[in-house]
Amino acid sequence: MRPEPAIPGLTPAGCFDLLVPRLADVLVPAGRHRAIREAAALLPPVPRLALEIRLGADEAAVDLHQMITSQDGDPQILLRHLNERGGGWAGAPLVAFLRGWIADEDGLQGWFDPLYLEWDTAPDGGLPQPPALFLACDLRFDDPAVRTRRRTVLRQTLARLCGADGAEPHDRLFDVAERGVTIGHIGVMSGRGDVLRVNYKGITPAALPGLLDRIGWPGDIARLQGHFAALVDVADRVAVAIDLVDGQVRPSIGFEIFCDHPLPSGRWDRILDHLCAHGLCTIEKRAALVNIEATIAAGDAGQPWPAAWILPTIRGPEDAYPAVRCHVSHLKLAIGADGGGQAKAYIGVEHHWRRGFGRPAPQALPAGLAIRPRPSITAATADATAFLLRTRQQNGLWGDFNWVNGGCNNWVTGVAALALAATGEAGALAVAGAALQALGARQQAGGGWGHNEIAPVDTDTTASIVKALDALGAGDSPAAVAARGFLRSHMTDDGFLTYGTATRIRFAAVDVTDAGWRATHGCVMANCALLLPDQLIPLLRRSQAPDGSWTPYWWRTPAYPTALAAEALAMQGDEAAVGRAVAWAKAQDLAALSPFCVAAIARIVIAGGDHGAARDILAGLLRTQLSDGSWAVGADMIWPRPDQAPDHMESQADIIDVPDDRRIFTTAGVLLAFAAARQTVAAPGRNRS
Repeated sequence: MRPEPAIPGLTPAGCFDLLVPRLADVLVPAGRHRAIREAAALLPPVPRLALEIRLGADEAAVDLHQMITSQDGDPQILLRHLNERGGGWAGAPLVAFLRGWIADEDGLQGWFDPLYLEWDTAPDGGLPQPPALFLACDLRFDDPAVRTRRRTVLRQTLARLCGADGAEPHDRLFDVAERGVTIGHIGVMSGRGDVLRVNYKGITPAALPGLLDRIGWPGDIARLQGHFAALVDVADRVAVAIDLVDGQVRPSIGFEIFCDHPLPSGRWDRILDHLCAHGLCTIEKRAALVNIEATIAAGDAGQPWPAAWILPTIRGPEDAYPAVRCHVSHLKLAIGADGGGQAKAYIGVEHHWRRGFGRPAPQALPAGLAIRPRPSITAATADATAFLLRTRQQNGLWGDFNWVNGGCNNWVTGVAALALAATGEAGALAVAGAALQALGARQQAGGGWGHNEIAPVDTDTTASIVKALDALGAGDSPAAVAARGFLRSHMTDDGFLTYGTATRIRFAAVDVTDAGWRATHGCVMANCALLLPDQLIPLLRRSQAPDGSWTPYWWRTPAYPTALAAEALAMQGDEAAVGRAVAWAKAQDLAALSPFCVAAIARIVIAGGDHGAARDILAGLLRTQLSDGSWAVGADMIWPRPDQAPDHMESQADIIDVPDDRRIFTTAGVLLAFAAARQTVAAPGRNRS
């Protein structure tokens, strides 16, 4: 259980104390620490804090942010703070809303969770103005009835906070969103004269001018398009912030820039390169940001634990230990009415209780999602397709596996495009084609792709993209021809390399041995086999394990590589090898497997021609589809040590589990299983064992 909220000590001021040793003077001068700490001490005593820091030269202002959730006793802490300190710090409309939210009146916690509070601090400390309140309001994944209700609640809440008599300006904000664009957050900024800030998500560079025109934005679009396109190309998300006063749109604009992995990384480097090149971030502040990322535990050498936190630490859960994460949450580029820009960094500090080590705990369903069985493969395919169409990023790609090394977008996009092409649906085919066109600009000189735009080129990613090009009838395109040449260049006398001998792989440490990563990997060979059948099919046959599976290198279980291998061998008419794979698949306990692995088992059985068994397996997947059309996280990718040889995978030390945190790879895998079932039913005499 969590500590009782009445236990004093876990506070934003304590969070700031833990951040200070990592906070260079160039970001926050030491002379400002006391004022910031005094201001933090006035916030609700929830142990979370974020600093909004300017990155330009001679810019020292620091604002404070705080996230309040419906969990971990936050509502009770906030209520005690309101009761003990009064509501003067927030203003009457905001206090009334917060008390209603704490009591969960009309289900407010269900509609708005979490809440974000933001204070503009004065140079001499204190909180001179009421905080801004930001409400999450993403409508993309709501059912139509829920979406209508959420919109009504938002209108009522905005009127309550702003004292507005009419809802027309608020309706206009919603009505401009279309084609995947949504409102992520709406902020009521009472301390700035009742400014209303609207953050739009999902805008592509091509769609930005039209959206701003529909809003009636009065600024110069040409001044900002270059910034926006450059940021979207590299970031996971770029939100567009628009301000209104008395219903009138201001000519200023903001771009909030998010990457789903910590600094330092190549993507953050490219974003900071852009800001520095335009004089918006100093070299010194850029260097200081790299030192922020840390997870601090009680007892860490050289990191004193705040004295006021000792009692809550002792009273904490017996099966956990306290830790604080310091990190750069996101960056922002604000462009004023005169076209001038200002860059900001948001540094978050959050206390949490850590439990266990090693493999990640089972993932709970994301907030707002539930299991919703579908009646048929047709219905499930339609909803899964809609999920993939909705989750494509602003740069036209899909991204997933964001825990390490900048995430995967090129590779995931190839697989997602292949899955969409397999549906045969016109809209899906068009989006898949557009995604592959975007990938074309990322192809490297030798014809290959890396798993993201800064990763070294590899055969697994390249093969996934070529398969998608083939599925869309572009197998003879110059990009596909060059990619096939890249794949052929990775053949050796006795194997097939994932990374070529001339490909540079960069590691944080300089003395890393990478022989394991440069070896022949059965899972990669299985993915590439149909593209180089004369060379790889014989190798694939020889590498089948005695139990009928293929031993993975980059995956926790054999299910996915065995599916790829069985499909390739079935296309070559190798009934004996496929039969052994089917026997292995039928021996697996489906109840213990993730939807991703279950879909792989179905593909193996389909390759063997057992349509009855396949129908039963796919029926189970229909029962586990989520309300947004996806399936739960389950693609079990791993990152072995670079020196770990494929024939010595029994050691689990230093192997990192990297799940598909956005559920895109899993959902694409299930779609490919559905497509395989349709194709074999259409050609019933094929691939029978």
